[in-house]
Amino acid sequence: MTPHIDTDRLLFPKLGIVYNLANPYLWTIFRILLGVWLIPHGFPKLFGDDAIPASKNFVNFGWDYPIVWAYFIGCLEFFGGIFLILGLGTRLVALMVAVQMFVISFAVLYPTWGWGKKGMEFALLWGLLCLILVIKGGGKYSADRFLPKEL
Repeated sequence: MTPHIDTDRLLFPKLGIVYNLANPYLWTIFRILLGVWLIPHGFPKLFGDDAIPASKNFVNFGWDYPIVWAYFIGCLEFFGGIFLILGLGTRLVALMVAVQMFVISFAVLYPTWGWGKKGMEFALLWGLLCLILVIKGGGKYSADRFLPKEL
C-alpha cells in the first residue's frame, strides 16, 4: 500500500494532492530513469566505435578477450537499460550494473573524486542506486510482476 501524505504537516498543503497522486508511480519512474540513463552508454559500444576504447580497461585488468568484455558491457548497458524500463529481470540487471559501477569506481577511477576530474563519485552513486533497485525489485508496474518467480 502506498503511504498517504499528511497534508497538515506540509508547508504548502495543496502540494499534498500532487504528492499523493504521484506517489504510486515514483518507484516506476525511478526504475525507468535508470534504464533511460544506461541505453546511451551502451549504444555507442554496440553500434558505434566506443567498444575499442572501452576494451582498454579490460586490457589494463589483464583479462582475456577484452573486446568481448567491451561488447558484453555494451549489451548490459543497452539491453539492460531496455529491460529496466520494462521492469523485466529488474533485480538481475540492476545487480549486474551495480557490479559494473563498483568495478568502474574502484578499479578504473579510484582514488579520484570530483566531477571535473573524471572521478568515481558518479559511478559509485549509480552503483548504490542500482543496489536499491536490487533490494526493492521492479515494483507494481513492471513486467516482473507477471513472472512466476524473480531473483
